[in-house]
Amino acid sequence: MFKVSVLNELTEQQVSEILEIVTEASETDGARPFSEHVELHLRSGGDRRIIHLIAQNENQKIVGYGHLDTTDLVAGPSGELVVHPEFRLKGIATEIISEIKKLIKGQPLRLWSHGDIPHAQEFAKKLGFDSVRNVIQMRRSLFSPIEPFSIPSNYKLKQFDPQEDIDKFLNINKACFVDLPDQSSWTRKDVELRVSENWFSAKGFVLLINSNEEVIGFCWTKVHGQDHEHKEDDGHQHLDHGHDPIGEIYVLGVHPQEHKKGLGKALTLWGLNHLRRSGLDSAMLYVDSNNQKAIKLYEELGFGFWGLDRLYRSFT
Repeated sequence: MFKVSVLNELTEQQVSEILEIVTEASETDGARPFSEHVELHLRSGGDRRIIHLIAQNENQKIVGYGHLDTTDLVAGPSGELVVHPEFRLKGIATEIISEIKKLIKGQPLRLWSHGDIPHAQEFAKKLGFDSVRNVIQMRRSLFSPIEPFSIPSNYKLKQFDPQEDIDKFLNINKACFVDLPDQSSWTRKDVELRVSENWFSAKGFVLLINSNEEVIGFCWTKVHGQDHEHKEDDGHQHLDHGHDPIGEIYVLGVHPQEHKKGLGKALTLWGLNHLRRSGLDSAMLYVDSNNQKAIKLYEELGFGFWGLDRLYRSFT
């Protein structure tokens, strides 16, 4: 037996239990169940109104969690969920979705599946969700040749300053991702949460400035796994978050009015060269499957397909 409760806030103990489920699910599935954005706000809180759904067994142990964001008035509500591997196939995920649908009162629901694992595909099909968007993960070795980057003479790079440049970044980020509200809707709090993370390094984040001193692009890199530690013989299984750090072209954008000038390629090459100078062996990035121009560029720069995140949508 289990019970699903709807909460506006979580206690520290509840967050701890949910993050333990995230770890167990990641090791079973080979993919994190939540986006970075959801996990950051789960661990650190945030300025958006989030609805939490927790499934507990008869011992009050949390065995499943649903995260519902109703703040996007354009794209509509979105959800992400996880069930502890030992408690799957018991109807818990179905009950969480049922409660979410009651809360959103007939609105279409967007549901992310990270890693697009088979049981998530089956679950989405069973509940009548249709696939509406794919985000591809691409990777490349940093041992293979990388072109040197070259910025045109009428542009310059400036290292991001967390004290002065957040608003500048938010403005250009919004302009670059008009068609992707999950990205363009970032707030100051969203950036501050990431800046406070252990992985953040201002040296891996540059703004592209034009001759009028306007920010018209950026490249933000990230390193996964460099601070990951375990106690000896803790029995922990090591998968994609393990002990070989990997770099990421985390977010990259060029203002639409500055397209077709090779600036996106130059910024990508800056990021790759920076990650290799940091002593890393490989690099990754995410790109929308509809962005064929970007995919072609990344393939030309040595990236290949690695994995897939899928967005589903239900209208019932």
